[in-house]
Amino acid sequence: MMEQSVWINGELVRASTDGVSPNDHGFLLGDGVFDTLIVRNEKPIFLDRHLRRLRNGIDRLQIENAPTDSVLSTALSQLVAANNAVDARVRITITPGPGESPRVRGTQPLTVITTAPLPEASATAALCTVEWTRNEHSPLAGIKSTSWGENAAILRYATSKGFDNAILCDSTGRLSECTTSNLFLVIDDRIVTPSLASGCLPGIIREVLIDAKLATESDLFPSDFERAAEAFITSSTTGVVPVHRINDRAFPTDGQSTADAHQAIAKLSAT
Repeated sequence: MMEQSVWINGELVRASTDGVSPNDHGFLLGDGVFDTLIVRNEKPIFLDRHLRRLRNGIDRLQIENAPTDSVLSTALSQLVAANNAVDARVRITITPGPGESPRVRGTQPLTVITTAPLPEASATAALCTVEWTRNEHSPLAGIKSTSWGENAAILRYATSKGFDNAILCDSTGRLSECTTSNLFLVIDDRIVTPSLASGCLPGIIREVLIDAKLATESDLFPSDFERAAEAFITSSTTGVVPVHRINDRAFPTDGQSTADAHQAIAKLSAT
């Protein structure tokens, strides 16, 4: 199999090339931001939305001298062509680069773009609630930070219990999100999702469904699982995935609202 290329700081290099300083803040501190999108037929899906969210994270973390959206877009196209990534998952990671200490950053950020095969699409998902919470007051709330160890630990826990993902509440008890996806419930024939005030990530598929007026934001609680007729989760890499179980509560996977959301994303992805 041909070795893959990656894009690092303006150059296409072999994936085996050493490119990360041992003093890089992303490596040492998890101080950085990333975004993940998919490419279909060599076309990045919802690229403008992803770049806008990435830029918001860059600004929130005050990473200086990051590449412009134009540079990132061009680099992504070059990488897709170099890797013959007709259908692929693409990750853009930006850190402040090396620094002398946690308080002192350097002036040269590290930017890495990689491609990987698309994950196998899950037919349905089983979710569990957990005791841990999403801190809606965190300075990292709502951005795709590279400080991802907390999510990884919770996801491993859910997997060990036989579930595909875990649902977190915020500090007030409101539903927030899953570790890798946004959560939607269908209540009284309306598709609803936790508001950004709960600290959840502003997912791209979530944003598209809200902009298309197929879904609305609402304060939701675990008690709402009993009121929900359907449930599904979304992410850019998996799209709309029906939920067949939350804890011990079963849900149908062929609901009309879930199907409508899936069809809408498929149609809008193709435009």
